[in-house]
Amino acid sequence: MLEQLEQSVNEMLAQQFPNEKVHAKVDDRAIATLYGECSSWNTLVEVGHAAAHYPGIRNAVSEMTVKGLVIPKKDYAPFVKKGRETGVIDTADVVVVGAGIIGCAIARELCKYNLKIVVVEKEDDVSAGASKANNGCIHHGMACKPGTLKSELNIKGNRRYSDWERELNIGLKRLGYLDVITDLNDIPKLAERFYVGLLNGVDGITMVDPVRAREIEPGLAEQNIDVKAALHLPSHGFVETQYVCVALGENAVENGVKFMFNTTACGVDLKEDRISALVTDKGIIKTKFLINAAGVYADDIAKMAKDWIYTIHNRKGTIAIFDKSTPPAFRGGVAILTGLVKAGKLAESKGGGMHPTPENNLLCGPSAVEVPDKEDTETTQEGLDYIMSGCHQDPNSTKADIIKIFCGARPADFKEDFVIEPSEVTKGFIHAACTQSPAVASAPAIADRVVGFVVDAIKEEGKEVRIREDYNPYRAKPVEFRHMTREEQAELIEKDPRYGRIICRCEQVSEGEIIDAIHSPLLPGSVTAIKNRTRAGMGRCQGGFCQPRVLEIIARELGKDLTEITLTGEGSNILLQDDRPEARD
Repeated sequence: MLEQLEQSVNEMLAQQFPNEKVHAKVDDRAIATLYGECSSWNTLVEVGHAAAHYPGIRNAVSEMTVKGLVIPKKDYAPFVKKGRETGVIDTADVVVVGAGIIGCAIARELCKYNLKIVVVEKEDDVSAGASKANNGCIHHGMACKPGTLKSELNIKGNRRYSDWERELNIGLKRLGYLDVITDLNDIPKLAERFYVGLLNGVDGITMVDPVRAREIEPGLAEQNIDVKAALHLPSHGFVETQYVCVALGENAVENGVKFMFNTTACGVDLKEDRISALVTDKGIIKTKFLINAAGVYADDIAKMAKDWIYTIHNRKGTIAIFDKSTPPAFRGGVAILTGLVKAGKLAESKGGGMHPTPENNLLCGPSAVEVPDKEDTETTQEGLDYIMSGCHQDPNSTKADIIKIFCGARPADFKEDFVIEPSEVTKGFIHAACTQSPAVASAPAIADRVVGFVVDAIKEEGKEVRIREDYNPYRAKPVEFRHMTREEQAELIEKDPRYGRIICRCEQVSEGEIIDAIHSPLLPGSVTAIKNRTRAGMGRCQGGFCQPRVLEIIARELGKDLTEITLTGEGSNILLQDDRPEARD
């Protein structure tokens, strides 16, 4: 049977890609490994998609090359050498690789049990990769292909965000989403989306008439948009993803989880066919359970664990943030489907949109571009053009109102679905991988699924797993001076005058808030980490005025020299030396 499947896959590839020198080998788990040379990177991705979606194929991995292109690959050898020379530094019941929203969610869900958990992250803080560079949508679930794991976990995860808000104060705003048409000829398009939403089980999805659409979204009337009909998706929400990661991480630390930042996972040790240790550049961590939530590098970790069943191809997305001086025209998410042409939109991506952030900045994007380099997060003119033509529909704002443009990397595989499962060949190894959008919305459900695998496996080994008596699922709401009434601000300043010293004028962030963040359970060590917790530096001047003061406060509170403080972790020191030491106080 496998020989026939392999032959059929190769016949399909020859027919669809007659000019490409590629072929497939299919193993006993129906994983197609692709070999040969492609004419371009986009063609390589198309070949991967074709193979992964062929009937009977579980997924596809790529050993293909591209003519005239060197595909960047990370060299882990120096990290392994350093780690093995250091030797064993810790022992844990479970190690999680990656401190994005998936890794943080898993750690927080695991910490309720009587287990020792370590999270390893190569950057200096949580939410330093794909999690910080997305649009923060808690997707309703309509955009997922019915029957996929994405669809199932998106719906479950969306619902669980209400629990996270209640327990962790993450700042969730359920402002809903409206798909609007202004031409009755587009009714079939709207009906098709409604049908998919029903298949997926989207909560509260309804078709509404023009009157109801304008009641839900007053901006439609204010902008004189000739609504013919709309699809209302009230479960759609918005978060600042980095805030969610910090909240999860802080609660996890308070419940005993250890985070190791600036630590690169570079090798996996096996004893026979099961996990025995994770090798990092800081040393070796002994463990029997390893959870792979490594984002764009999840396939590298899977290779190390001898279970390479997917290839991550980086899909870069550009996002633009607009200044608060020009507030969004709509209170929630709105897409005018009629006339909305997303030139260059990829079939495997939702292609971005337009909505307010929880802080009421207009956000547009992301775009979707396949790139061979997993570290490629450079913004381009093409990405900006896509945002303004394919996503931007706000009559109040223009390019002149943009204060920040950035790119993120979606960790997509060729199957274009989540891979959340225990390994079939390496005991104790669990995939939490290929978590592209809607991974943020799905994160609570992904964590539930992964933790279920871990708990069941530990119980099968005869170890007792129980909820800890001292487990605390709650996190106090941080002080947000900008959102307080004048009376509340005055009362707070009376108790602590540091809250009356505004450091970031654009976002009205006080010294007291920055100090709170510095001394939070999840220690931030860089200026960017403080920005991601407090918004200091996220305003119109992008830190032009407040960054020096933030740097001074970090150094003072941590007892460090100014030259030791970094922008984003190791090697990004802002100040290198004292030019005038005699001028110091």
